[in-house]
Amino acid sequence: MELLEAIKMRRSIRAFKPDPVPKEIILELLGVATRAPSGVNSQPWEFFIISGKTLNNVRQAYAGDCRLSN
Repeated sequence: MELLEAIKMRRSIRAFKPDPVPKEIILELLGVATRAPSGVNSQPWEFFIISGKTLNNVRQAYAGDCRLSN
């Protein structure tokens, strides 16, 4: 895929399926993400993987913040 084609095909997703992402896929994506370049090899990444009650708490807190800012 060419760059301009990729830019033209870009879309925003605002609704997601409720199906959980398998742990194996998350770990594979993290493994690839850690290979991303960084300035002066500073490797500033921090990854947080949350699910269950913690994820619900974050969702509720974020939704509350969004409502307050509108």
